[in-house]
Amino acid sequence: MNLYMVYRLDRTDGQAPAIREAVRPAHRAYMDRFSARVRLGGPVLDANGQGCGGLMVIEAENEDEVRAMVQDDPFEQAGLSAHIDIRPFRWQTKRPADLPPL
Repeated sequence: MNLYMVYRLDRTDGQAPAIREAVRPAHRAYMDRFSARVRLGGPVLDANGQGCGGLMVIEAENEDEVRAMVQDDPFEQAGLSAHIDIRPFRWQTKRPADLPPL
């Protein structure tokens, strides 16, 4: 398995808070399906402490698998994100013991 970082930023047209609130339960239920593979995840916050995006580290065979997972997320189906960046990730600092050695 490989690790991938998913960094997303919300749309900036003022619709994001309403989308996030309406879709959050479906997003959480969807992401529960991947709980064993999402090694870290949570909202990215703006200067006022409000959600403005998200960050996850996901275990997957390849980037296409992660892209499919993100594309099918109810947040993305509802059009929450303006920008999504998916990159391979190497966990170095405070690396979990269950990951293979570097």
